[in-house]
Amino acid sequence: MRFAHLSDSHLGSRQFGLMDRETDFYDVFVRNIDKIIEKDVDFVIHSGDLFDNNRPSTEALLAFQKALLRLNDEKIPIYAIAGNHDSILRKGAKPPLVLFKNLGLKLISPDNPAYTQGGVLICGTPYVPSSQGDVLREKYSKLSGIADKYLKSILVSHQGIDKWMHEDTHEIELDEMPKNFDYYAMGHIHNYIEEDFGKGKLVYPGSMEIWRTSENNDNYREYGKGFVVVDLSDKKPEIERVKIDLPRNFYNQIIDYNKLEESLAIMKKEIESLENKPMVDLTVVGGDFESAEVYEIIKETIGNSVLNLRPSFKPDKIRDEEKEINPDNILDPRTLLRMKVNDKYGKDAGNLSIDLLDDLSIGRVDDAKIISDRYYSEHYHAEEENDSDLNMNKMKDAEEIKESDSLDDYLDKNLNAADEEINDEDSSKSKQMSFDDF
Repeated sequence: MRFAHLSDSHLGSRQFGLMDRETDFYDVFVRNIDKIIEKDVDFVIHSGDLFDNNRPSTEALLAFQKALLRLNDEKIPIYAIAGNHDSILRKGAKPPLVLFKNLGLKLISPDNPAYTQGGVLICGTPYVPSSQGDVLREKYSKLSGIADKYLKSILVSHQGIDKWMHEDTHEIELDEMPKNFDYYAMGHIHNYIEEDFGKGKLVYPGSMEIWRTSENNDNYREYGKGFVVVDLSDKKPEIERVKIDLPRNFYNQIIDYNKLEESLAIMKKEIESLENKPMVDLTVVGGDFESAEVYEIIKETIGNSVLNLRPSFKPDKIRDEEKEINPDNILDPRTLLRMKVNDKYGKDAGNLSIDLLDDLSIGRVDDAKIISDRYYSEHYHAEEENDSDLNMNKMKDAEEIKESDSLDDYLDKNLNAADEEINDEDSSKSKQMSFDDF
């Protein structure tokens, strides 16, 4: 049995506010689906962050709908979980993926954590924030108990593991992961990672596009972006890395100031030969120069040939007006916040502070409120607040929604209804289960 594993599509992402970049994400998603169909797999697993936002744009929803219908035509089922970007942490709320269950999407959720496909167990859990580590470990334990009943099993999870993430960003430690699965279909980390673990393999296929410019790194240059095809026929899974060409080039170059004009001329010639304008990060080093003057030279030479230009400057001698803080001598804000909160309130509170920072920084006030309420309830034994206040606030907000925000109305009305109305009758190929079945 062979399946495709992909993750972190981030449909709807508009990098640097550029519409061209949003289109790139749709384009590369289509390229992945084309290749998956070509590979003639038995099913597909998407391990989180299908969408870049838990209220996807109409274009993002349509992009996935078209892909899903194409997979349906090829009789290739797709299983998916919600990642941190497409999750709604509000109690009882459903992720936007629910809208596609009536089109055949097999959504792995707390209500339906496990399926079987041709005798293979496919189970998992949507994203759980780091402040809810005990909840995540309990979910893993239950799923591990189910896996013991099957010859072949797959765990689908969207979590950061400590081995590949900084202390202030991971949600689980590697030695806390269950050990009895044949394949760990992971998401959340945007680099490609493949490692022997448990009975088989643990794989992060990585993001399908360069979501942050820092992803234009050694891992990308070696493994590219794309997905994996997994063969479960043998005792240990066999992994095939499938690279997908991106629609746009990324440059991250260091230029010696003493060879500035020569280097820019070479770059301009190469850039102008490309089909699409590239994304360019430049660092000018060495020499004695004024950053403003060098920036004007760069902009005049290649500015019209690139989609996005981000220069930085490191002259040998920094003038007083251009002095920068040395990042090696300071702590980044996340690390500083965690350290201060940990010292005063303990590790759990430190995890909470990072979760709140992540949600509030992108405007998820409701999600931040749910996280803080849940933390307060667990640590101070307070009763959960009644959801009526939250609902009243939502009703008040709804009165202010403009006609251009009609998609929000549609999501509010249909996310819960979609999950309640769907009755998946295709049990011949895929059987859906809950914890009550075990």
